[in-house]
Amino acid sequence: MRFVRSFGLVGGGLVLLLVGLSFLPLPPPFFGMVLIAIAIPMLASGSKRARRIIQHIRWKIYQRNGFLEKALYQAPRWIGVYLRKTDPGPVTRRLRQKSVQPRSIS
Repeated sequence: MRFVRSFGLVGGGLVLLLVGLSFLPLPPPFFGMVLIAIAIPMLASGSKRARRIIQHIRWKIYQRNGFLEKALYQAPRWIGVYLRKTDPGPVTRRLRQKSVQPRSIS
């Protein structure tokens, strides 16, 4: 049952994402952005790999992450819950841990 739910979320998320991306160049781009905003939490909740990819993308565009954090408080609760799981904090923490040189014991 869990597989069916995950497959439905990922499949539906990909369809909504593709439709949203195709609507972006059309005159009212707002409709495409709404579809993308619905698709991203669906992908993040359905697949751990998609969640990590979204997390990495949010880390890459960290300057705009503040805007997304503000929007999370105004978004419906179910969207906010899944987008908070894609917080780029663990990516920066992992990079900090890799950059720390091990101390030699002498």
